[in-house]
Amino acid sequence: MKHYGLTIVLVILFLLPTHLIADKYAGEIFRMGAGVRNFAMGNLGLTDQNSTALAYWNPALLHKVDDNRFELMHAEEYVGLLKYDTAAAIWGTDSKYSLVITRIGINDIPLTKLENPDDSLYFANRPYAYKHVNNADIVAYFGISRKVGNFNLGLTPKLAYRSLAEESGFGFGADISTYWELSDDLMLAANIRDFFTTQILWANGTHEIVRPSIDLEAKYDFDIPSLHIPSSFYLGTNIFTESRDYSSTIALGFLSMDYHLGLEIDPHDLFDFYLGYDIEFFTTGASLNINNWQINYAFKHNTELDNSHRVSIGLRL
Repeated sequence: MKHYGLTIVLVILFLLPTHLIADKYAGEIFRMGAGVRNFAMGNLGLTDQNSTALAYWNPALLHKVDDNRFELMHAEEYVGLLKYDTAAAIWGTDSKYSLVITRIGINDIPLTKLENPDDSLYFANRPYAYKHVNNADIVAYFGISRKVGNFNLGLTPKLAYRSLAEESGFGFGADISTYWELSDDLMLAANIRDFFTTQILWANGTHEIVRPSIDLEAKYDFDIPSLHIPSSFYLGTNIFTESRDYSSTIALGFLSMDYHLGLEIDPHDLFDFYLGYDIEFFTTGASLNINNWQINYAFKHNTELDNSHRVSIGLRL
């Protein structure tokens, strides 16, 4: 039955309407990830029940959560030009709910024009900044979990507000996720993002469509030999239907794939270590646990743009 459920998910993906007129990369604001520990593990989290950001990753895991959680994250990307902040929470007694709110911002962007707009650009007619604007994308994910027959399903409705230069717009869509426990040590999970296509409506009349994609992930729990240190290995892939071609690791017609690897090592109750591979760059990080508080740090080595740093503080009750 478990393998039958995975087959259903894969069939649904390939039966989705691939002829839709969609905008390539329109859904990148929903692809920034959430949670510092997940970022440190190669941007993986579909099988991570310890993540506070389950609304983003896989709310089907909510029924495996016993505590209430809260986390605030701040990230500096590309020499600090891009700021990425999130607030994540899991709460509830009989039923658990999850909320993740993210903000992607670039501040003080100069808008320029020529001193003489009727003339061409040359040394005596240079551009000048007549205005500075801020770009910001705010996205809210609300995660709920339901059991349907033998399946644990997660649903994530999401809303977005976009403010780019002098234009603004709203977006709405939903993700559907699930998981399968094949053994005590092995878990598989899937998340069909933008399942019904996500719509982004701009005030100037522009209409963007985010085409569905699927994330698949496996987690294997093990002890490091001789040292008996609990650890977990993560392997995941993103499958897009946007004809991304050379911008992805593998391109097969309109389908393209990217890969992720993650390793979690828990040598002591006070701290955890993480390693990962996010598409083409290495990640690492650590968590410090003090009573009910947790401080997390993640680092991504990017040789093309610049390194990224993410920090967060969390509370579990």
